[in-house]
Amino acid sequence: MEDARLTAKNADSADPLTGELVYRIHAARDDEGLRGVIALLRDQFSAGTAVLARRHLAGGQGAVLCGAPDDAAFFRTFAEYSPRNPWFLSSNAYQPLQVIGGEDMLSSSDLVRTDFYHALLRPHQYLHRLCGVVAREADVVYFLELYRREDQRRFSAKEKAEFRGLLAHMALSLENRWQRHSAADLSQALMRIIDGHSSATFLVEQDGRIVYCNRSAQALCGQGSGLYRDGDYLAAVMPTDHRALREMLAGLARGAGDMRDAHAAHAALVPTQVLSVCAPGFALPTTLTLQPAGVSLRTGLGEERAVVVVSARRQGTEHAHHDCLFARQFNLSEAQARVNALVFAGHSIASLAEVLHVSDNTVRSHLKQIFQKTNTHGQMELVRLHAQHCPPA
Repeated sequence: MEDARLTAKNADSADPLTGELVYRIHAARDDEGLRGVIALLRDQFSAGTAVLARRHLAGGQGAVLCGAPDDAAFFRTFAEYSPRNPWFLSSNAYQPLQVIGGEDMLSSSDLVRTDFYHALLRPHQYLHRLCGVVAREADVVYFLELYRREDQRRFSAKEKAEFRGLLAHMALSLENRWQRHSAADLSQALMRIIDGHSSATFLVEQDGRIVYCNRSAQALCGQGSGLYRDGDYLAAVMPTDHRALREMLAGLARGAGDMRDAHAAHAALVPTQVLSVCAPGFALPTTLTLQPAGVSLRTGLGEERAVVVVSARRQGTEHAHHDCLFARQFNLSEAQARVNALVFAGHSIASLAEVLHVSDNTVRSHLKQIFQKTNTHGQMELVRLHAQHCPPA
């Protein structure tokens, strides 16, 4: 594709129509825009039909992806007779950015004796063809093709040179289009995973702007969780919680920036942050787990913004201590694993004692043993370490 970039750079023309066409090629963001570009190419070269098509060279299967005019019958016949297209007898000629005239591959006298000509071209009185290869991936080739009628002249050498210059722009535009589609498909797949997650999950930028949140997160805000939506931004109800949230996002943003060019193994070293937020009148807080997720380009601003994953767990939901990776790794006993799970869920010593039906001193004794085994020095440090092994689910 580097050849396409160089060719496109050198394909400038004083022709205002060509300049308009180049702009339209790169401005086409959807199928309608692409159809408009194909129509302009047809008009620019005085062709009867222009198509963007795909062909499997070995099997011969082919299809029109976009064409002008939008002739469904022509497109069906094109696909049906693609295996008998005589212009594809030599696949070696179809390399990226290669421009091929019809007569370069087959004389007109030989063409008119083929089934392909009688089925597809003759009904429209087409005879002259100009083809340009946009892209090729192994056995699959994408190409632009123009057809002129029998009573029109053949495509000239000057037109072929102009077509090749525009072909480079088409190659770059389609490469970008396919990359956007691939990124969008991956994004949708990831969003479906997040949507299906039972945990309330937000994707937020470093200033708290919400990029995306799942249904659980939408339901969580404003329900005594200590979180709410301030327009497009994630906010904490209590001023002290809000400041702590902003400070953590800013700190993780710096770590996310470092992740961009780092190896994946190094990225795992960026620490997870844990924060508890609360709302007035509600005894139990909400535990937030914050993890850097890299950087993304904010549309319209042209600047990179760090993205952080914020998972929220409402207190009262106990972590599954029977199958806890953290408990197994640090060899916690059954009782210690239960206490640890409840601490991870956000319970205080008093609420732990109430849930477990034991005294505060018994809870403190369990916590002391857990701190020793995990080399931690407090409940928040314990929760933070636990979150690195077992993110809230």
